[in-house]
Amino acid sequence: MQQASIFDAQTRVLSFGGGVDSSAILLIHLFHKPLGIDRVVFSDTGAEFPETYQNVEYFSNLCAEHGLPFDIVKKGGETITEWCLRLGVVPVMAGGSHVCSKKFKGDVIAKWARDNNITWPVYLIGIEANEGYRCSRFTAPKSDAAEYEYPLVDMGLTREDCERIIADHGITVRKSSCMFCPFMSREEIGEAMQNPTSAKVITAIEARFEKASAEKHAAWIAAGKPTDSAGRALRGMWKKDSWAEGRRLFVKTDKGRQLSADEWNKKLNSNEAAA
Repeated sequence: MQQASIFDAQTRVLSFGGGVDSSAILLIHLFHKPLGIDRVVFSDTGAEFPETYQNVEYFSNLCAEHGLPFDIVKKGGETITEWCLRLGVVPVMAGGSHVCSKKFKGDVIAKWARDNNITWPVYLIGIEANEGYRCSRFTAPKSDAAEYEYPLVDMGLTREDCERIIADHGITVRKSSCMFCPFMSREEIGEAMQNPTSAKVITAIEARFEKASAEKHAAWIAAGKPTDSAGRALRGMWKKDSWAEGRRLFVKTDKGRQLSADEWNKKLNSNEAAA
């Protein structure tokens, strides 16, 4: 994004995730305390839970009633599910970073801003007062004109406060995440595996990852273990069989080991039966 000049006007954009925090911010702005929001944008990964899409539709209509622009944007070409299946990857690879939020949300919203001639965006991010440590993740690099604000932190509002605000408006909002978010808790994994839609996607992504992991590592060995100038395996090859080394979709571990979706499902069902 080009550097803003003193002649550019700020555009205050709520980055709407469809979950509790951003929903609370939007309700506060519309009904309680104006936060100076000029536009709202939701980046659709293509893998949200149905309840999240319903919530996005609800707030999109609500914003329309109040004359507040609400845009829904997507990464061109493929959804995050299609991306994982095409490459045989999981969102958090061994030795890698969590790229899905940047690739399917941050970069998409930045492009939307450029396409709409928003040269000086101020993004309002839904981070709760007791999660202030997360704010540093959204600090813009020096070459970026974007600024970031955290209304819930500024107002001292916690998760419980946000849930109360939402409940007071008579609506229900689930935690937003992809159906196969690698950072799900045990309870969230169990819920996702009990949902036929998300369970099918989760199973397909892990099966594709297991197959690709062995194939791409074998291809690297067969090619003579070639690397680029940075020491990485060439495109389409992996230096490790990540699946064989224990990498799975979900980062959560049990007794120091990552479990497959099927193992999590069996374990959680067994625990419920024992209880």
